[in-house]
Parts: sequence; structure tokens; C-alpha cells
Amino acid sequence: MFKYFLFSFFIVLLFSCRSVKETVVPKEVINISEGKLYKNLEANELDYRSLYAKKVDVSIQINGKENKLKGVLKIERDSFIWMSVTAPLGIEVARILLTPDSVKFVDSYNKKYLLTDYDFFYKEFGIRLGFTCIQRILTNAYLNLDDCNQINLKSGKFKFEKTDKDYILSTVQKKALNRKLKKFFKKKRKNKDFALVLQKLHIEPDYFRPYKLTLEDLEEDMRVSANYSHFKTYENKIFPEKLAFELFFEDNEIKLELKFTRLEFNINVVPNLRIPSKYKNILPEN
Repeated sequence: MFKYFLFSFFIVLLFSCRSVKETVVPKEVINISEGKLYKNLEANELDYRSLYAKKVDVSIQINGKENKLKGVLKIERDSFIWMSVTAPLGIEVARILLTPDSVKFVDSYNKKYLLTDYDFFYKEFGIRLGFTCIQRILTNAYLNLDDCNQINLKSGKFKFEKTDKDYILSTVQKKALNRKLKKFFKKKRKNKDFALVLQKLHIEPDYFRPYKLTLEDLEEDMRVSANYSHFKTYENKIFPEKLAFELFFEDNEIKLELKFTRLEFNINVVPNLRIPSKYKNILPEN
């Protein structure tokens, strides 16, 4: 069941237009203060009302086995995130609708569905994940590494450094484990109540957008990362053409890549999700 929800979670994070041009990456990183970096992050955040990705190439690799799918993504800022995923022959395999207080997922392939809230992610995976966090990840926005559901751009919490190619914000923190993760480590003959997690955010120095986020358990072989690449200008808005997630734990490796080939902003988008009466609930009933 854990692997099923993990796959479903990556489907969530799991995304040509009228005018597209490649954005040039600079050769020199200028010296700025940490305070100036936060101001630039805020000033260069994507300004949008809605995002509509008409065509998304989806690649999912689980321990080296790859599946290629197609997708459509709609986001209305602070209102909903909707995505449909189809197999190569055009048969829909999954559809998801996220709102600020609900998670709705339809597994068309297995004829199952999930209706829940964001506490589900903590109970199942030990992850504090909410609508704001997912929205900011999908739209390439800066997020507070301590709590990505907060948008507060405060300096002082993270180590700030400049390299020859980017700016880096990082921190090491003790994170409390939920009940399921404690049981997981207990089976491995380890009594753990906390995880020592290194969090690192890399900032592209030309347009001040995150291009890599990593979370790594320093005591275990676990790591998750999000990578943004091939930044382009779509209708005068800078956005990455590719978004890739990677998850490593023990001997398992999961990779999800989303490539946007048709992208529009600030048009009317409407979500649609229907659960057939014959579909079964994924979660066991109380």
C-alpha cells in the first residue's frame, strides 16, 4: 500500500505557446547580501492568475523501469490544482483535484478513488504537505524550507552562500518522525524519534528562481529532490520547461519528469472530476 501511495504522490507532484525563447544563463554570479537575495526572490516570483499546460510529457521511472504518459495540468491560483494523466493510446489512467482543504484522486485504471485532506500525507509519509506547498513547487516559487506552507521570506534561519554558479540556502534540522516511520525504523532494529535532515535550495542568479531543492536524511540512505531546468520565456513569463523529481530510499529509486510543450497563462480554467459509483474507496472504511 505504501508503494501505491508513493506512486500516487509523485503523480501529484507530478506538469507551444505563442512566444517561446530560451533564457540565457549568466557567466558571473554577483555578490549580494542575504537580505537582497530574499527581496529578489519575492520580486521575481511568477505573476499569474492561472496556468494551463495543454500538453505535458510525463516520464516515470521506478527502479529503472520507465513508463511514458501524457498529461494536462490546470492551476487557478489559490483555488485548485487539476491534472489528468493518460496512457499512450489516450486512455485516462488517473485524475486528481486539489483544493486548499481537500485531495481528490481517481485511479481510472484500477477503478478506485481517494477522498481525503492534507493530514493524509503526514499520516502516510510523515510529510507536512499542504495546498500552498504543492502550488509553489509546481509554479517554481521560492518556499520556506522549514515549512513550505508558509510564504514568509525571512532571513536568518538558513546558511547563505554564493558559489561560482548560484546562490544556496541551507539548513540542518531535527524532524520528528510520525508513528508509521517510527515503526518502519523499529523493524530495522533502530529506535528513532527524530531524523537529521539537510535541506538545501539552489537559486538561479539571473532571474532569481529556485532550480534545485534537496532534502536528505543525513543518517539514512534517503533523499528527495526537485529540479527545474530549460528556463524559457512564455508570453513574457519565465518558466522552466522541465520539472524533475527524484526519490531515493534504501535500494529504491523513483524518478518523475514533466516536460511542458504547450503552456498558457491567465486564461479561464475549470476543473472537472467525477467519481463513478462502481469505483472503490482506496482508504479502508472505519
